[in-house]
Amino acid sequence: MLDTRIAMVQMCSKVGESSRNIDVIASFVNRAADESVDIVCFPELSVSGYNAGDRFTPEAEPVPGPSTDKLVTIAAQNNLTFLVGILERDNGGVIFNTQVVLGPGGLIGTYRKTHAPTSEIDTWSQGDQLPIFSHSKVNYGIEICYDSHFPEVSTALATKGAEVIFLPHASAGITETADAKFDRWLRYVPARAYDNAVFVGICNQVGDNGAGRTFEGVTFVCDPRGRVIAKSRSNSQDEMLVVDLNASDLAEIRLEPEGFFRHFRRGELYRNWESSQKTQ
Repeated sequence: MLDTRIAMVQMCSKVGESSRNIDVIASFVNRAADESVDIVCFPELSVSGYNAGDRFTPEAEPVPGPSTDKLVTIAAQNNLTFLVGILERDNGGVIFNTQVVLGPGGLIGTYRKTHAPTSEIDTWSQGDQLPIFSHSKVNYGIEICYDSHFPEVSTALATKGAEVIFLPHASAGITETADAKFDRWLRYVPARAYDNAVFVGICNQVGDNGAGRTFEGVTFVCDPRGRVIAKSRSNSQDEMLVVDLNASDLAEIRLEPEGFFRHFRRGELYRNWESSQKTQ
């Protein structure tokens, strides 16, 4: 890893208004380019808007497709890598909650949400891949919202080479205030960073999405020791949080014999336990 400047964006994504949402994304990418950002992460379903439970609005679209064609142009114009959320329909008609990765050279790849809670399972399918993406400065992985509740995902990504894990969210606040959400996320998001010696950045949608859901933002970044090193100021407005990730912080923790926990993992022990569970 080299020193890397990332930006975590919290934004209001209107359901079914992809053109409007892409315009907002473009404005943030332009700003990020002006601030010499290397990678920008936008929230879950930032292009489509989040509307779990409705199979018709927003309408899923192919990747590549009309929206990603526009986003590719934005990436090329700004010479920047960024991650956006889109409701994807594959060639077989299967729908996925997908984070698309775009860079100066075009469409880099996709990550499909691998864990869907009860409220989402009938709206989109679960992905079954945990890809690692490479930037000239850093390797990174992605977990979408509910995925972050499963420690195995972060460990798998880190073991495969991720130095940063991005956690794009669309976590509404029907019964949860912004302070309560931040407090809840502090119970496990820093642990994903600390246990695996990686940087972790989380961002969320914010505001009224026009389909009956309101989001409180809450966006922050943790260093490899699990410390929050930057946090969004607002819980009600669009905001871009720019953070410098120091490569020396990652190297330092990974050189500590007892602090780099993954060095002592016993994969065979865990695999034996998993096998025993399957036979019960």
